[in-house]
Amino acid sequence: MKNLNVAIPTPFHEDESLFLEGFKPIVEHLKNNGIDSILICGTTGEQHSLSINERLQIIDYFNQQSFQSIELMFSVSATRTSDAIKLIQALEMSVIDVIIISFPPYIQPRQQQAVYYVDELLKHTSKQVVLYNNPSRTGFDLGQAALQDLVTRHTNIIGLKEGGDVSRHRHTNFPEDFILFAAGDVDFPEMINNGCSGLSSMVGNVYPKEIKQAFNDLLEHKSIDLNKFNNLIKEVTHNQTIVNIKNHYNSIGLKVGTCRSPIIQI
Repeated sequence: MKNLNVAIPTPFHEDESLFLEGFKPIVEHLKNNGIDSILICGTTGEQHSLSINERLQIIDYFNQQSFQSIELMFSVSATRTSDAIKLIQALEMSVIDVIIISFPPYIQPRQQQAVYYVDELLKHTSKQVVLYNNPSRTGFDLGQAALQDLVTRHTNIIGLKEGGDVSRHRHTNFPEDFILFAAGDVDFPEMINNGCSGLSSMVGNVYPKEIKQAFNDLLEHKSIDLNKFNNLIKEVTHNQTIVNIKNHYNSIGLKVGTCRSPIIQI
C-alpha cells in the first residue's frame, strides 16, 4: 500500500447525475503528475450524497477500465451495516486494491457497536483495509482499546486514517509496516512530526507535485518552506475545499461539473 493518496472528486453532469466518464481524465492527470494512489468516493468524492446504487455503479465503472501503475482505494461508509456489506462484497470482486472503512455518520455508535460494524464488514473481504477515524464529521471517535482490538484480530487492517488526535498513537502498538495516515493537508507537517507516516491529501488534486515533494521531504526529515506550503493549502481549503477542487479541474479542461446541492458556489 502506498503512503500517499489523493482523494478525488466525483464528476457530475449539470443535473447532478453521475458523469462516470469524467473519472478517467482525473486519474490520468494525477498519474501524469506523479501520483500513484487515488481515493475514490471519500469525503472529497461527496460520498454521502451518493446512493448505494450510485457507488456500485462507480465500482463497476472502474472494473471496466485498465488503469496501470496506480493504486485504487475506495471509501466505504453507511449508516446501515447491510448497505456497507453490499459495497464490501462488490469491492471484493473488483479491481480496487484497498478499502477504507469509515464509521457510520451521525448515529454515534458505542465502541462495541463500532467494533461489531468492522467485524461484520471484514467477514466479506480479504483485501487490505484502512480504518478511517473522523470524529469531526461522524460524531464518533474510535477509542484506543477498540482500535487495538481490531488491529490485533484482523491482519488485513494495515492502516489508520486519523482525523482526530494523532498524538495519542505515540504508544499504540501497531503491526510492522502499518501506515498511520494524516487525514487531509491542514497541519499535516505537524501530524508527520507527531508520528504519521502517510497522507491522504485533498490539495494534491490542485498541487500534486508540490504535495508529493513536501511529503517526501518531511518523511526524510528535510526542511520545507512552511510559509509557501501553507499558502498553497489555504488557497485550496479556504471556504469549501470540494468546490475549489472542482473549479480547478473545470478550469484546466477536465469536466467534473459542480457539487451536489446544497454544496454549491453562492
